[in-house]
Amino acid sequence: MENEPLLPPGTPSQKAQSWGVLISIMIIVFMIIVGAFYSWGKRIAEERALAVPATTTQP
Repeated sequence: MENEPLLPPGTPSQKAQSWGVLISIMIIVFMIIVGAFYSWGKRIAEERALAVPATTTQP
C-alpha cells in the first residue's frame, strides 16, 4: 500500500484498467465474429435461393 501512487477519486487502478482493456477487446472481437457469421449465413441463403429453380405446375 505504501508504494502505490495516490490516484484522484474515481480513477481505477492500473490492474482495473488493464482488465477493462482486455474485456473491451474481447467484446469487439466477439462482435466481429458474430457479424461475420451473420453475413456468411445471409450469403449462403441468397446463393441457395438462386440455385433452386422456381417450380412450375405442369398442365
